[in-house]
Amino acid sequence: MIISRYLFKEILYTLLALSSLLILIYVSHRFMAYITKASVGKIPAEFIFQLLGLKLLSDLILILPLGFFLALLLSLGRLYKDNEITALAACGIPVPIVSIASFGFIFAIVIGTLSLILAPWAENQQDVLQIQLKSAAEVGGIAAGRFKEFNHGNGIFYVEKVEADDMRVLFIQANLPKKQVILVANKGYQKEQGDDLFMVLVDGYRYENAHGKLNYTITKFEEHKIKIPKLVTASHDQKHDAMPTNELWFSDQPALQAELQWRLSFPLSVILLAILAVPLSHTTPRQGQYSKIVSGILIYLIYNNLLNVAKKWVERGDVSPIIGVWWVHIILVLIIVALFHLPELKRWINLLLRPVYSFFSKLISRIKVIGITH
Repeated sequence: MIISRYLFKEILYTLLALSSLLILIYVSHRFMAYITKASVGKIPAEFIFQLLGLKLLSDLILILPLGFFLALLLSLGRLYKDNEITALAACGIPVPIVSIASFGFIFAIVIGTLSLILAPWAENQQDVLQIQLKSAAEVGGIAAGRFKEFNHGNGIFYVEKVEADDMRVLFIQANLPKKQVILVANKGYQKEQGDDLFMVLVDGYRYENAHGKLNYTITKFEEHKIKIPKLVTASHDQKHDAMPTNELWFSDQPALQAELQWRLSFPLSVILLAILAVPLSHTTPRQGQYSKIVSGILIYLIYNNLLNVAKKWVERGDVSPIIGVWWVHIILVLIIVALFHLPELKRWINLLLRPVYSFFSKLISRIKVIGITH
């Protein structure tokens, strides 16, 4: 019990440090990307942290398993480096595989909650927010001094200066099916009336002409309202990764079965990686604590990429959902078994290859003898 608590403490501290570092790198990268989009008016600035939080919540299922696997490798590697595992073995205490697997099972429950419940909810909220962004970015994501397209490229909006809720010196050009409209105003602001949103232009001119004609109709106005069209608030084709897990269980569609198996793979992979870390972290004092990190990351990347490939095969119908992505986990299980029995495998390989070695040794000896006699 004391050894298990000590091991849990070592793994937990390393896990918190590594996960914090990975999340910090991820958040800084995403934050800069959103800041860049907001600076050019692609998204309103007030949506940045909401987008960042939802994206982080949906991607934690990719970040945390890697952090957990690396934490196990580092913690066990340090125990080997400091000869603590050797001391335990001298006292007749083996590597606490059951305790490590139990810790992996507990962490798998956390990852399973994220994968099956929270991540799909976050993806669904992102889809809803993206629809709002398309509407808000038309007018709310405007950057002063920049031309901005709207209405799928059929219009151009320009504002010289933005002060709080007011905009100064506005230029709007809209290409309608039968005519072109140009609006110039000294001031503009947004106004809600009931469920509708309007852009109100103050003190300006409206220039209107039919396509291909040179004659313009010029109208001076003190106030001109433009209704901002609403976008559909919900998507009819919901993305698979945004669907609740309970809707996937009894579906016979290959794409939905692939998504369900993909979500179930995350908690399962945590348990398998926890067991894999035990033989993989075995090092000698000369090898050092970090000697197995590169091989561990390589195995994780190959494993994760194979899961992605298997998911795509099931989605396209190339592989039956019965086989699904499970063959990737079976391969990892075989690798784990092979690593645990590596000394026996080496001995059997040597026994099988010994006749081959003997044959070639005799052949080389005879060749040498023939060469000497000649």
